[in-house]
Amino acid sequence: MQQGTIMALAVAMAVFATPLFLDLAVCIVGNLRRAPGPHAAQRRTIRLAVVVPAHDEETMIARTVRSLKAADAATQIYVVAHNCSDATGTVAEKAGAVVVDLKNPKLRGKGAALRHGFAAALEAGANAFLVIDADSVVSSNLIAATRARLEEGAAVTQCRYELELPGVGSGRPMARLRALAFRGMNVLRARGRAGLGFSTGLFGNGFALTAATLERAPFSANSIAEDVEYHTKLACKGVRVFWVGEAFVHAHMAASGRAQATQEGRWEGGRFKVGSQATGHLMAAVLQGRWRAVETLADVWSLPLSRGILALMLMAALPLHWLHVFAGVCAGIALIYVLEAALLGTQPMRDLASLTAAPLYLVWKVAITPIVLLQSRSRAEWARTKREAPQP
Repeated sequence: MQQGTIMALAVAMAVFATPLFLDLAVCIVGNLRRAPGPHAAQRRTIRLAVVVPAHDEETMIARTVRSLKAADAATQIYVVAHNCSDATGTVAEKAGAVVVDLKNPKLRGKGAALRHGFAAALEAGANAFLVIDADSVVSSNLIAATRARLEEGAAVTQCRYELELPGVGSGRPMARLRALAFRGMNVLRARGRAGLGFSTGLFGNGFALTAATLERAPFSANSIAEDVEYHTKLACKGVRVFWVGEAFVHAHMAASGRAQATQEGRWEGGRFKVGSQATGHLMAAVLQGRWRAVETLADVWSLPLSRGILALMLMAALPLHWLHVFAGVCAGIALIYVLEAALLGTQPMRDLASLTAAPLYLVWKVAITPIVLLQSRSRAEWARTKREAPQP
């Protein structure tokens, strides 16, 4: 390979890797600081409702509704049964939720379900909405903690969101490694951004917003990654998402390899599509003085860590000293990041032991690349991810 070609390839890889490792470094530092909360001049009255978008979730929805009822029996729960072909609505109603039946083949994305849920709750008198996925369980303090943060002045909040390991194979290194990667993305990075005064980001589950926020930034997101899309819109408007780290929501992990591949493909492909579409708007927001949009811009252009590691391995193979130094620094950042993510869990040693599956995980990531590329071009199809039934 000619020297000029090697240099061009090296520069390209360094440019694509920089947003990821710069973002990781920022979040590592931010985790050393306590996140500042909102400061309203006067506490406001919040009438919070829970909105649960659901598509063919009859096996999971009752557990989710019961979990929310245990957190606060008085808070109204709206389950949007969106184009369901099963008994999701019937099961949700028996569990104690208000069911919003939405049957319209032309409205296929999760964003459409959320808009109908927000409208139903608003009509019933709510002025704030907590979004919970239909396959989740919540901590007993989630509703109270979210309401408190909104009363203190937050326009949007995001709680701690993690994966719940499936009952079968929960001790397998690959399953634990995937949960660790998810914690890094949705907990460590959110917590770090909050510590430095940035917006935490939205993760599609466990976030809340006020009716006033919806008026300022209507929820028009329709992509597969509707949470990332809406967060970029909030960043462009100068709206910050506040961290509710003392409360959590756990979503059930997909059990099979095929289901996991489809789910990861949607996440990665959707983020890539949103990043390509939102870059111009975010850059314009930065130029207009909304400095927090800088971090959001870095976030949407960050490679997944697994793909960043693959890029570092390619860099190490090129005969350029400066590139080896760059890759070494990035590898050190990644190591600290993984250690911090493990320490944020309840079983850090078992999580670190799951790194033995990292080579297989990297190979798997390469294998699902065609799915990622396909999803980056697809419309907002809402397909239920296959999971094992939860343990009673």
